[in-house]
Amino acid sequence: MELSTWQDQITIWYKHRKHDQVEKLETLLYQAPNCIFGPELSALQSKAIACWLDGCLRVFQHARYRDPQKAYQTLLYTSAKLEQAACSISSTDIRIKDWCLKRLQHLTVLALEFCNQQRDQNKWQEQAHSLIESHIALMRSLHWNEPKKHDQGLSH
Repeated sequence: MELSTWQDQITIWYKHRKHDQVEKLETLLYQAPNCIFGPELSALQSKAIACWLDGCLRVFQHARYRDPQKAYQTLLYTSAKLEQAACSISSTDIRIKDWCLKRLQHLTVLALEFCNQQRDQNKWQEQAHSLIESHIALMRSLHWNEPKKHDQGLSH
């Protein structure tokens, strides 16, 4: 699907959204074209990735209390897509990678909070521990939290 076509469809969903249309939103999210995640940064791409992330968070919120497993899987899917874009060895624009990693950090915190709020703490604490370990390994491998990231062209 072309980026502009996808953006038109997601815009229509936003205009007419109703709580009972989450399935339609999910379909759109899973059909999102890969160019949403790069390699080129453009106004359309930037809007599309923001809409995609917002949509994923809406699906998470919808499932949060109805189906905790689905809610958690939605967070993992969203995180995986952002991680994939951030870790791409292709010529993906560094600003896209940086944006994805920043959102990934927020999603990790959200997922940890979610795990902490669940009833079966043995199961969910295992999930939280695994999530922490994976996130630490990812960030360490990318050296993304270093004060000066000269090799990535950005500094904090």
